Amino acid sequence: MVELEVLGVSQSEEQPYPLVLLRHENRVLPILVGAPEATAIHIGLMREKTARPMTHDLVCNVLAGLRGELSSITIYSLENDTFFAHLNVEQKNPQGQTEQVLRIDSRPSDAIAIAIRIGCPIFAAEEVMDAAGQDAAILGGSSEEESDSEDFDSEDDEDDIDFS
Repeated sequence: MVELEVLGVSQSEEQPYPLVLLRHENRVLPILVGAPEATAIHIGLMREKTARPMTHDLVCNVLAGLRGELSSITIYSLENDTFFAHLNVEQKNPQGQTEQVLRIDSRPSDAIAIAIRIGCPIFAAEEVMDAAGQDAAILGGSSEEESDSEDFDSEDDEDDIDFS
């Protein structure tokens, strides 16, 4: 497993769907997501609060109410161009000890939106990175150091989605 960093959500004129961009070292994992999921991920990244809880906020509230702690999410498979993920949840007893560990099936976009809100790690199987990961140079930076400073939520990037 490799730990991923969420770089942001982007959409180009040639691509009809938004992409969530995840990075591990000098590799990027682009995942196509729907517009509502892209908005949810963006709102989480910007730490914006909505007037009413969104579905991903509801899931976080339900987990907390059931003494569940999201320890991480894992993008574990890629089959026929479809990514598969699960939430790794530890359910605690009233004393705070782990009673059981649950793996809950999820779409990667929903898992990412929840993970961003909770602040837990995001992992991908090495097989997924081997199959779908791309060199980070595709993002326009000529070196890893330059790509570290890229701001994928910048208003100056015309390929980014305007969620305002």
